[in-house]
Amino acid sequence: MRSPLSFFIFISIVIIIYSLMNYYFIRKHRNILTGRSLPSILLRLILVTVILAPIATVFFSQKGEPLWAAVTGFTGYGWLAFLFLFLVIHGMADIILYITEKAGFIPPGYMAREVLAGTLIISISVLAYGFYEADTPRVERLVIETEKLPPDVKSLKIMQLSDIHFSPIISTDKAEDIKKIADEEKPDIIVSTGDFLDRSIRNSDEVAAVMRSIDAPKGKYAITGNHEFITGVEESVQFIEKSGFIMLRNRAVTIAGINLAGVDDYSGRKLGFYSEAEENRLLAVSENGLYTILLKHQPRVSEKSIGLFDLQLSGHTHGGQIFPFTLLVKLSFPYLCGEYDLGRGSRLYVSRGTGTWGPPVRFIAAPEVTVFEIKSSLKVN
Repeated sequence: MRSPLSFFIFISIVIIIYSLMNYYFIRKHRNILTGRSLPSILLRLILVTVILAPIATVFFSQKGEPLWAAVTGFTGYGWLAFLFLFLVIHGMADIILYITEKAGFIPPGYMAREVLAGTLIISISVLAYGFYEADTPRVERLVIETEKLPPDVKSLKIMQLSDIHFSPIISTDKAEDIKKIADEEKPDIIVSTGDFLDRSIRNSDEVAAVMRSIDAPKGKYAITGNHEFITGVEESVQFIEKSGFIMLRNRAVTIAGINLAGVDDYSGRKLGFYSEAEENRLLAVSENGLYTILLKHQPRVSEKSIGLFDLQLSGHTHGGQIFPFTLLVKLSFPYLCGEYDLGRGSRLYVSRGTGTWGPPVRFIAAPEVTVFEIKSSLKVN
């Protein structure tokens, strides 16, 4: 969990940014919103409602009211996504108009209305598509050849889930989508690389039952993400285990001819749940010569660990979730999404995530379920 000071700073920054975004939107519509006609009054009431909806979502989630949290969350977080899109599109138009004015070209008076109308149309269209994209997971496939599989193991199929964020908004529908993909792919092993849940899951028993029913003959394994610590690590672990997963909390197992090492999320380091030294100790399991997979929620790469694992599976970034927010995320996490060669025989794969956090919207960052087929490259005589 966050310390009181860091939580206060985080909330303060969120409130300030959210307030400025709403202020920008209101300024662009002030002529409509300041009127005394009935439509203007209704618009103001609607605007106040959607602005307060995210706050209501936090309240209902804390109180354990997932249904109400789902209603306010879908509304409020959808509004947040719309504000972001509006800010980016209209902000770019404002910059272009400013530059043209400085260059001596004075736009006609009606240009502001045209820009506003165009921004609204584009923002709403992108938002509508974003809801669709977020609800349509892709199956990404990677084939990896290695000499490190035992002679009796010709291939192994591993399915990675990440950042599902079961919550008031993401519930049984998402679990059933995952089960459908798993039934089609028939993986030997399923791994979840963190952020399995958020607070106050709607239909939590049904979600756990669906996830528990997913078959993986060689086992289902999970690690913690930062949201497991935000929600409460003990409560989170109980739900993940109830969903049929074995937790790898700073421990390694050898299963089906490979090594799986899982570390707690980096955000738990202040509570003593994660250390780089512990990660290096776990990876000593690779001395048995088998293919070694490191499960680590955030795509942070320890230089000391490179060469000790063959493949690190991570998530956390959501691929930016909503472009162009992607560009900001990449500043913090250069390994944004996809596959990376780290050198010394180590690779990294960063999932875009299977669900969403906050707005149930994605744009040019589709959710994914990743299927790795690890094949033996040894030739049979």
